[in-house]
Amino acid sequence: MRARVKRLEDRRRKGRRTLASAAAFTLALGGVMGTARGADANEEHADADEAPEAPPRPKELPPLDITEPPFTRHVDIGGGVALVHRIPSGDTRVRYPASVGMGLWARVDITRYLRASLYAVRAERDFDLPSGALGLAGDPGEVEFYTYSFGLRLAPTWNITPRARAWVSAGAGWGRLELGRFSVASPSGVFPVRERVASFVEIPLGLGASFDVVPRWLAVELETTGAFYVGQRGRAFEDEQAIDASGRRVTVGPYPTFAGGFVTTLGLSLVL
Repeated sequence: MRARVKRLEDRRRKGRRTLASAAAFTLALGGVMGTARGADANEEHADADEAPEAPPRPKELPPLDITEPPFTRHVDIGGGVALVHRIPSGDTRVRYPASVGMGLWARVDITRYLRASLYAVRAERDFDLPSGALGLAGDPGEVEFYTYSFGLRLAPTWNITPRARAWVSAGAGWGRLELGRFSVASPSGVFPVRERVASFVEIPLGLGASFDVVPRWLAVELETTGAFYVGQRGRAFEDEQAIDASGRRVTVGPYPTFAGGFVTTLGLSLVL
């Protein structure tokens, strides 16, 4: 009986020691895990407290090289001195004089190699009609000669350099001729002859060149054109009548039409 009691007590003691050992192991394991978790939490907290590292600063860009846009020529507007010579047709004693006048133009670039040109030419001069001119018996004396014309020309253009250009041109224009009143000294006395006018269509063919004396601003130009004339009509090219000093009616013959003409202009153009 005693032996049995003793065995029970031994079993109880072993069970208590086992429980105590298990409890100690559990406590020890819990402490280790808690320490590890605490370390991880501290590390996470430390990582959270640290500020994020700023990205590296990019390299400075080189200075921007801003270049001027290429220059494009659009319009040339100018004027200058014009030498005008219109040649009379037929075998006549009347010779139209060469006269100095004024020329105006505006040239527009359609493409790099083609321009359109508006032009106007005006000239005026007095000249002497020879004795017996226009079928009059006597000396007609001095008469005023005035012409103007304007039109459009197309000009294929050669750009020799950025400052020098040359071109040929062809076009069409309309003009007017005005011949003033004059007095005829005849054997019967002096009598007047009225003024007369006429109009014409011209076909000019030309050759010209320009050079920019001030780049992109001012150019000097020289152009020569020859013209053919069609559609010439008006009182200047027809017979007229006058009353002489004795009261008789006399016939005043027509002025000659134009067989051709030349215009040479020299001037300056404003480049726009």
